[in-house]
Amino acid sequence: MIKLFRNTRRKLLSENKFSKYLAYAIGEIFLVVVGILIALWINSKNQERINEAKAVNLLKEIQKDLKKDVKGANEAINTFVTYDSIAKLLLWDKLTTDEMFTDETKSYGIVYRPISFKSSENGYVNFKRNLNNIPTKYNSISNKLKDLYGLLRVGVETESEVLTSTVLENLDKVNSLDWNVASEKGFMPEEGKNYYMRELEFKKQLLRYMQCIENFFVTTESYKLKAIDMHNKISKILNTNDYITYQFKSSRNSLHEKNILGKYILKETVEPLFAKTIELRKVDNKLQFLVEGYGIFEFYKYDKNTFLGMMQHNKMISNIRFNKSKNIEFHISAGKRAYAYYTKVSD
Repeated sequence: MIKLFRNTRRKLLSENKFSKYLAYAIGEIFLVVVGILIALWINSKNQERINEAKAVNLLKEIQKDLKKDVKGANEAINTFVTYDSIAKLLLWDKLTTDEMFTDETKSYGIVYRPISFKSSENGYVNFKRNLNNIPTKYNSISNKLKDLYGLLRVGVETESEVLTSTVLENLDKVNSLDWNVASEKGFMPEEGKNYYMRELEFKKQLLRYMQCIENFFVTTESYKLKAIDMHNKISKILNTNDYITYQFKSSRNSLHEKNILGKYILKETVEPLFAKTIELRKVDNKLQFLVEGYGIFEFYKYDKNTFLGMMQHNKMISNIRFNKSKNIEFHISAGKRAYAYYTKVSD
């Protein structure tokens, strides 16, 4: 091809056909420019494909981290539910002496135990390093990831640090008491029993601990919900069938099997907040707590006997725990100060 162009130029020049030569030269320049533009376009498309493939890989890496985060958050929330239930029994003096001192991990010992959750961010760090090469169609995802790994993640870390600090303060307090030396050897003296069952100082520690784990739950739960939403949005953009369902188990079958739906009457409470009669019903696989004059509260099945919910307007945690006795009864608590027992009205 180059030889052909060269011969053509020589022929035109030898024949003194300057005007034709000029037109030919312009045409040749045009072809060269077009060739360069085509090469640049091809190179640009190749780079776009490389950037697209890299963005997809980075987003899939983030999804792996989000799956780890959801699992870790669920484990932390599992611990919270256990400790929160124990704490409420301690606060309202519902544990017997044997229950208090047979196993400290199921009673007073919880105030000396933190709950931990640390999110994964390797995928997001790699994503940020490549922001300049990420296709613009992923801008919306990029902004949402910034929110998730920004304020929400910092909120979880902050509440985790506060909880750990509170636990250390509680440990410092109890370690300064003379009778604790004997308790560390496996024998709880009477002074220790009195401290945990009657001392106002311990109740103050317990209240602060309860507030810390509630704050930890709210931030961790909020982060987890956002992580699930973020994971599923990425799947939608990538057009993959990789979705995480909502964090709590479906109550589809157990609600009917356990015969827990229906009307209940109040058995015991110290808080006028709770109505004398309530109704439990199922809507969209969720347990609804219907209180006349207060409205409807929704709960998701947490385990065999427990349903957990969070009231969005004030971030207050509430849970329903059914007793294992033949009579269908349940205990409901809302925050630290309110609890009640209900018994089902005979069908």
